[in-house]
Amino acid sequence: MKKIIITAVCGLFAASASAAENLNFTDAAFLKQANSIASAPAVEVPAAKPVRAKAGHYVQVSGYVNLNGNGWVPGTTGGFTSVTLTGWANFRDSSGKVTSNNSYLNVNASMWIYPNQHVYQTVWPNVYVQFYRNGKPVGSTNMSGSISVSGWPSSNFVSLSGSGYMNGSIYVEDEE
Repeated sequence: MKKIIITAVCGLFAASASAAENLNFTDAAFLKQANSIASAPAVEVPAAKPVRAKAGHYVQVSGYVNLNGNGWVPGTTGGFTSVTLTGWANFRDSSGKVTSNNSYLNVNASMWIYPNQHVYQTVWPNVYVQFYRNGKPVGSTNMSGSISVSGWPSSNFVSLSGSGYMNGSIYVEDEE
């Protein structure tokens, strides 16, 4: 198989070399052909239409968040516990025109829990949220805030809940 491929390549190379020997670059026909290519009519390119950049501004977006979660408390004397807190939130600007759909939040809270002792923890959720105006996407931004959660352990189980505000800022192009 290798011999066939090498033979074919060598044959093509020999044919190319033979064809190159037959070209006469001083021939009048060749010069006439070269001149016709050089004197081809110019192609007109249409002028590009100027594009105006849309003006825009930053808007502050915020929303109220409720978080809930359950966790397991190890042993009878308490211990280190991690609770996954989840919730849904809607964020909007002050005009109510720039809004998010339901945004899912998921944040972990880790703490040492003792039996029959009130649990209090502050969490700082961060979520990347898509925003819309009149049903059309306008961009996305990071929403952050601090939310205090609390609860009471019951045997080997703890339930935490809390609420608070999250906010962010997003650049929005002006409406036409």
